[in-house]
Amino acid sequence: MTASLTAWLTAQRGDEAGGHVRTGHMLDGGLASQVEIQYPNLRPGHEYWISLPQATNSSSKPVTVDKAKFVNLPHGLKLIGYKAISVEDSDGYAMGVTPIKGGDEDLTGLRDHSDKPFTVKAHQPAGIYYVARVRVTGPVSGDTAQCRFWYQQKSEKYAQNLRCVNQLRLAKK
Repeated sequence: MTASLTAWLTAQRGDEAGGHVRTGHMLDGGLASQVEIQYPNLRPGHEYWISLPQATNSSSKPVTVDKAKFVNLPHGLKLIGYKAISVEDSDGYAMGVTPIKGGDEDLTGLRDHSDKPFTVKAHQPAGIYYVARVRVTGPVSGDTAQCRFWYQQKSEKYAQNLRCVNQLRLAKK
């Protein structure tokens, strides 16, 4: 009994709002979780969109995604905010790094869907994906490595880390 109680308690975690969530295993990050994206052209003072993996529901029941974010950002990047974008609005999943030009020339002008959770059907990729807007404040040391997704299936809440490696560096002069 003690071992099973310990195993159950280990699977519980507090989320940012103070509630309890279980460690999830129902999402897959697809190709974006399998590769290491390299972008060696960052410029100090400029802003960029960095995509998180497009989550795929690997379970046999729908999941509802509440939010997602990078677990950590390397020194030299300042987080401006997150945005959830529809694959229909962006003509597909924009994997990698997108320089911010403004207006309709990049992801900036697209509708932000992060105001409400979205459902991902069983064995399907999400129709919405997250991007982080960052500003380069100086030399970038380190890489992004993990992205955390918060989601629900039925009444159970989960948090799950997905691999999301971005090797970001300043442009050579």
